[in-house]
Amino acid sequence: MIRIKSPEDTVEDACYIILYYIIIVTQYTIEVDEMRIAVLGGGHAGRALAGYLSLKGNEVSLYNRTIENVAAIQNSGGIRVRGVIDEFAPIESVSDNMADIVAGQEILLVTVPAQAHKFYAEEMSPWIETGQTLLIMPGATGGAMEFSRTLESNGNTNDFILGEAQTFSFVSRIIDPETVLISKIKNKVRVSALPAISNQKFLNSLNRLPLEFALAKNVLETSLGNVNALLHPAPMILNSGLIESQCGGFLHYHDLISESVGNLIERMDRERMKIEKTLSIESASLLEWLTEVYDAEGETLCECIQSIDTYDNVTCATNLNHRYIYEDVPTGLVPISDFGNLVGVETPAIDSVISMATQICQQDFRSIGRSIESLGLTGMSIDDLREFVESGVKSQDHIPLLEPTNLQLEDI
Repeated sequence: MIRIKSPEDTVEDACYIILYYIIIVTQYTIEVDEMRIAVLGGGHAGRALAGYLSLKGNEVSLYNRTIENVAAIQNSGGIRVRGVIDEFAPIESVSDNMADIVAGQEILLVTVPAQAHKFYAEEMSPWIETGQTLLIMPGATGGAMEFSRTLESNGNTNDFILGEAQTFSFVSRIIDPETVLISKIKNKVRVSALPAISNQKFLNSLNRLPLEFALAKNVLETSLGNVNALLHPAPMILNSGLIESQCGGFLHYHDLISESVGNLIERMDRERMKIEKTLSIESASLLEWLTEVYDAEGETLCECIQSIDTYDNVTCATNLNHRYIYEDVPTGLVPISDFGNLVGVETPAIDSVISMATQICQQDFRSIGRSIESLGLTGMSIDDLREFVESGVKSQDHIPLLEPTNLQLEDI
């Protein structure tokens, strides 16, 4: 039997057709919302981010301090991305000229090791413009505060938004001079502006990127939530004999984080969370973070780590001269410990790892690390600190300006 459509059926069909085209047009609009983005740093993080954002329809430029390290990308005109995407990503410009890369961009993404933040802030200061958004990814502990203080010391008073990410959005590594592997895109990364009164505007800008972000309360949450400082140094220090005698050959997470090592890291995490609670921050534990970002399962840290397939191919270092110690101790554990001192929270587990790293590596990480003093927070009370990260107002006007750095950094 042939059914003749009623007028109501015809209206319903028309509505479905209109809805279909609205969805198609909306998707098309999102895809062509092209932005001008500068990625600062040509290591694995910068290459992964530049390649991925380019493949999502953005005009991406890449800066690296040592042009020889990105010569293959410059010569080929782009980056070969493997893993979650397998395509060649064209890069608009590859240069060691900061002015050429930063000027005229909408979003600036800084992806260098934390020890390089001050150097990059000094180099970028003359060229950062009003209206730009600058994200330090990740900020380690105190990255945005150090960046802000350095820019202020160098005379940049333009109206731009500065903020940091708790961690990097990808799990990635360099395969060859023009190829990067992205093995995992994290479910969510927490970010905050400095000051936090700019948070919503900051998030609105970042939400134009094809990545998942969520707002933290302020940069104290992103800084004290530095998971790399928990997951990187302790496993290496406690397995240093094995690493040195075997020159690596193990998996950093699956092999080096045993139940006992995991127990120490969980104690460090409880100290970190106690500091945050004193500062009126209610953040996730490390286990909760692993569940949120990697869909981990387990009752202990060791069990959670073993459940994460992404860590299956993350090998350990071949020696102790590695960023997991030389970056994550001085720009992670040391400032976390110093924030503990500021708010009156003892950190014996964290301090023990700093002490072991200092003795084994014969390097005074406290003297070279970030501190309350180097971040310009000396003399602040807890209320002063909260006011600073929320509103940008400092009650300590006597804090001296930073001295320019002559640090020479090897790009990675």
